[in-house]
Amino acid sequence: MSAASPDGEFLVRRQGRAGRITLNRPRALNMLSEAMLSGIASALHDWRADPAIELVVMDAVGGRAFCAGGDIAAVHGRMVQGDIDGARGHCLAEYRLDLALARYPKPVVALIDGVAMGGGLGLALHASHPVASERASFAMPECGIGWIPDSGASHLLSDLPAPLAAFIALTGEKLGAEAAVSLGLLRRRIASADLPELTEALCAQGIAALPASLPESTAAPALPGFAPELEHAFAAPDVPEILARLDSGGEACARAARSLLKASPLALALTLGALAHARRQGSLEAALGFEYAVVSQLLIHPDFTEGIRAAMIDRDRRPAWTLAHTHRFTPADLAPFLPAPGTLLPALAGPRNVSRKGT
Repeated sequence: MSAASPDGEFLVRRQGRAGRITLNRPRALNMLSEAMLSGIASALHDWRADPAIELVVMDAVGGRAFCAGGDIAAVHGRMVQGDIDGARGHCLAEYRLDLALARYPKPVVALIDGVAMGGGLGLALHASHPVASERASFAMPECGIGWIPDSGASHLLSDLPAPLAAFIALTGEKLGAEAAVSLGLLRRRIASADLPELTEALCAQGIAALPASLPESTAAPALPGFAPELEHAFAAPDVPEILARLDSGGEACARAARSLLKASPLALALTLGALAHARRQGSLEAALGFEYAVVSQLLIHPDFTEGIRAAMIDRDRRPAWTLAHTHRFTPADLAPFLPAPGTLLPALAGPRNVSRKGT
């Protein structure tokens, strides 16, 4: 089987023992369109019970980006047209794909060469065997457009110390491959120049061709440069207090504060809530269900419209958020964005998911 989307946005084919999926929107940094989400999900479904397919290999064309996330411009376009259900459906399709990857009964090797952020980070790290080149990087910049880190990001961060997880999610800090290893998010590295040879070997030999994983560290997850003053600041219970603590720190604290002050205060508060929920619940399904409830409401909030305007339409990078960063959100402020306690979206319900991070 060999197939491509009508616009050539992705390629699906069999090669030896492998089912191959290649993202092919390099000019759009391989952002996930609706056609890509549907086509990748269909290929995974077809290969589940196919004895000729022993593993799945995902890569991307271009080198600059493995995947820069879901196509947020397309989601916003649906909102402009008044198609709220369609916009929410795009998000749900992305989350279903994340869950399908995490639960997949065969090895899924993600060859990450370039940036993986937002939904692309989910696509890369929900695979059972992520492999990163020296050009790989990871980031969660969503708060800067009035969104939250999603695609299971809160679950991916749930094993980290809470201040460290908050720092990564709230600031959108870019993580190199070495940092991702230090955090336990991945354990396999390869030189970018060796990726074509590895791809051929995986298709010919199967999962046995995978590079050996790095030794599992017995130390606590750590991020170089995450100084004690940053840890103290991001241990605070809310963003106003984080900013107050950052104000008394050095240059690293000032840089973190600048990142927070560019982001939506509402999105920052909701992100802290998502991280706390993921630590309590422990499953990817619960994290995705929580994230979906939040983004379903953010879609119709003025901060999302303003974030897209500032970042993608006028590109002035000067969003005017609805509330100040000094605002302390009450439970009543946040309640309209959150799922009812104890609920899980039927579309994401299923057996408790076992974390496979860093395998």
